[in-house]
Amino acid sequence: MSPSDPTSNGLRPVQPNRWVVGFDGSATAEHALAWATAHAPNRTSNIGIVTSWQAPLGSPERSNTMSVTEANTLVRTAAETEAQRGVDIARQALDNHESMVIESTCSHGSASAVLLDEAETASMLVVGNRGRGGFSRLLLGSTSHQCATHAVAPTVIVRGDESERPSLRTTDRIVVGVDGSKNSLAALNWALDFAAPGTEIVVTWVWDVSPLAVGADQFFFPEASDLARTSFAALIDEARPEATASNTILIDRFVEGSPRSTLLDTAESADMLVVGARGHGAVGAALLGSVSSWLVHHADRTMVVVPS
Repeated sequence: MSPSDPTSNGLRPVQPNRWVVGFDGSATAEHALAWATAHAPNRTSNIGIVTSWQAPLGSPERSNTMSVTEANTLVRTAAETEAQRGVDIARQALDNHESMVIESTCSHGSASAVLLDEAETASMLVVGNRGRGGFSRLLLGSTSHQCATHAVAPTVIVRGDESERPSLRTTDRIVVGVDGSKNSLAALNWALDFAAPGTEIVVTWVWDVSPLAVGADQFFFPEASDLARTSFAALIDEARPEATASNTILIDRFVEGSPRSTLLDTAESADMLVVGARGHGAVGAALLGSVSSWLVHHADRTMVVVPS
């Protein structure tokens, strides 16, 4: 069942045409919002700009006449006001988008918890790869990684160093990593649905030939490579009519090598890399597959992680 299905989360109805954008005022958050608004036409009619706030840790400064409770309330109010002001300014800057509804939401809680909650009723979640405060700390921010790992909606991670790249405005070439797993098929379906007419979609199946791929089929059955090629050909044959109908260009690549490095190298010539949340392999039961997790930390362009 797809994330855009109104019954998919079983609790709250999903809004198929609503994208959620995480915003904390950082440069990467601004890039994420720019990416979302540039790609929204003909894809969505509603963008929700979402931020969160938390009171700073530690004892607040207070005067001799102010109680601890009053000081805490003052600090919390200031934190919420600052967060609300930032997201409102971001929304007001987009008032010229008459074809879309632009909303702003400011909620109390950690950034990842707030965004994951909002994503439950959205068709897509867009975040910067790192930000400030709760959004930063690593090359890939902790919030971005939490969203890619746990979100029920496809998560788009926009790189903060892409301000001069056309991919912030257009997506003309998409690389999709597939391995026949349910999640990778969901990734391909997402790319076919997202791609604008004329877009090249490079569907890449990397057959891992490493002897360290313990648990992989080819470790025990060398002839399985031929079976994988056959499965890949069938997958492409099934996808091609939809690509033809949407006037997109489907390019198929079956490569023997390392999935991580091969997909990373293939994505160098693309505007976007799309993968499933996890695939086949020894760690397939992990919340975010080892290949997907590695790529979200190392890919230097817009990346999408799609759950099944």
